[in-house]
Formats: sequence, structure tokens, C-alpha cells
Amino acid sequence: MYKKTELESYASFSNILKILKSDKNFNHFCTQHRVAKGTSMTIGNSRKVCYLLESGYLQQRFIGEDGVSNYFINFPGEFVTLPIIEEHIPYETNFSFLSDAVWWEIDFEYLRGVLRTEDPKNFILLQFAVESRYRLYTLATMRKMDAEKRVIFTLLRLARFGMRVKDDQRELPLFTSYAVIADMSDTSKSYTTAVLAKLRKQDILVSQNAPWVIKKMGVLQDILGTDIEEKPPF
Repeated sequence: MYKKTELESYASFSNILKILKSDKNFNHFCTQHRVAKGTSMTIGNSRKVCYLLESGYLQQRFIGEDGVSNYFINFPGEFVTLPIIEEHIPYETNFSFLSDAVWWEIDFEYLRGVLRTEDPKNFILLQFAVESRYRLYTLATMRKMDAEKRVIFTLLRLARFGMRVKDDQRELPLFTSYAVIADMSDTSKSYTTAVLAKLRKQDILVSQNAPWVIKKMGVLQDILGTDIEEKPPF
């Protein structure tokens, strides 16, 4: 059993890059790229590279064998893709960049070789698996909710990337929009707009100008009947 902080520290962006740069072939197999806000790209399951996000945010959508679309957001410092088992790579993954970003494209076979030597306890893979576990929890939870609760749950997910204003208030990230919330909650934009309008009338949400602000986090959590406050970022 490992301590949470032990895994997070070893699998931090700075330490991962330090490990990779210690290898003499780093410049041949790792390339840094700037990506503009609004860029979209799709990759299939035959890819031979993985991606490490240095800065910025992106929305990831992947389609499983059941044909259902699943959405979540990647935040700075984490692997966007890191196949642990070759046969379990999603058929198709779409990235939509929510802000200007910088990421590293890393040859997977090269990464596997470096980690085999420099990370024999598999801390980096374990941390990625932990993050994936929480994301799967989120997606499974969302599938059991009705449409209105999915919109509310999505607001709470976005709050994890925002800023604490007061104990019960959060500024949502600047990329928050009706379209992003509709995608992540698997609802139409018109329905999402109606739910958010209801929350504004109840003085729970302020969304006329950026950044949006959730004024009553506790009320939203009570509506869901579940407390996700102590859970890691989804």
C-alpha cells in the first residue's frame, strides 16, 4: 500500500520530465508542442505515442466499445494518454483544447523503456491508474443520474478546476461555457441553459460574466445527495 502523497510527488510533471531528460535519447523521442485554444484532434487506437500536458486545459472525449461518448477534462501536469494495457486503448479519442496549451508528445516504446529502468515500482503508472479510477467513478455516477442532476454534477466537477472565493463559493474556470457543460453532462444546450437559468433565479449561480461563480456549493451537493468535495480532481 502506498501513501497518496508519495505517488503524487513521484508522478509530478517536474519529476517525470526530469526522469525523461536524464536519458540521452530524450530529444529523439520527446517533442514539445504549443496548441491553440479551440484546436480539435482525433486519435485512434493504433497510436504509438502518449501525451503529457505541461500547461492549459483540454476536454477529452472517448468512445468505448458500447458506442457511448464519455467526457472529462485534463489539467496541467498529467498524462493525457498513457496506455497501461495495449488491448485496452479506446477505439477513438477526441481532444478539444479549452485554452492555449503546451504538451509533450512521447514515443510510447521509449517511455516504457525509460520507466522500466527509472521507475521499477511503477509509481507513475499507478498514479495514472488512480486518476483513471476516479474518472471512471465519475462517469459511472453520471450514468445513474437524470439530466438535471448531470448538469449540476458537471458544475461541481468544473469547480475543482476553479478558485475558492469563500468556504461555500467557487469561481469556475474561464473556459466554462454552456457548450462545455452540455457536452460533459450529455444534455442538449437548450436544456442545459434552462437548468442554469433556474440556478441563477435561486441565487446559486452567477453566470452573466466570466468567471462564473457558484455561490452555494453546499446546496448543489445536497441536491445530488452525495458529497464529492473531498474527492480528487475529475
